[in-house]
Amino acid sequence: MIEVLKKTCFFKGINEKEIDEILKSQLYLVREYKKNEVIANQGEKCNSLSVILEGKAVIQTIYENGKVLTLSNFNVSDVFAEALLFSKDKEYPATVMAVENCKILSFPKQSVLGIMQKNAKFAENMLELLSQKIVILNRKINLVELDSIRRKVCKILLDNYKKNKSYIYKIASKKELAEELGIPRPSLSRELINMRDMGLIEFNLKEIKITNLEGLEDEFFS
Repeated sequence: MIEVLKKTCFFKGINEKEIDEILKSQLYLVREYKKNEVIANQGEKCNSLSVILEGKAVIQTIYENGKVLTLSNFNVSDVFAEALLFSKDKEYPATVMAVENCKILSFPKQSVLGIMQKNAKFAENMLELLSQKIVILNRKINLVELDSIRRKVCKILLDNYKKNKSYIYKIASKKELAEELGIPRPSLSRELINMRDMGLIEFNLKEIKITNLEGLEDEFFS
């Protein structure tokens, strides 16, 4: 367990001995969830900060028309609910679900506060994490608010190019990309084909490659 915690963002820079002392001095809970089991329901009160010890999970909003918007995918050592824990309402805005068998470690609020008071590096990591989450959330909101599928695709490709100086954008699957953009998968597939026919991109199951950067920028800002 300590090996996984060492890789989490809030234990970054904290050695194994300190982590072991934290686990011995603070309350925490480890629970297991089966594939497709709900970890936390939308609207449920959040009382703890959680980290994935094993497996994968996802946080999704499911709308009445059947559309699914994926807000985040969680892998081993990823954390969630750190912002909710200190919010006024403390309600999950979406559903957290296991996409494969999961083991989750959770620190209740008082334990988190206790660690922050005793370990300055942990407190610094928490503040950094919260700031980064805000940046990511704003990016997703901006994507959802764009007025066309083409502009949404253009934005993620241009943002990736600006950040990584790479023409290649890696994807897990079209399904996950469609959920991130908040659009149906068939609509995404049609638009990718249209953009390929226009000479803007090439794509396969694992990546999308910019072939005309200037043309992509023109489409986004048109």
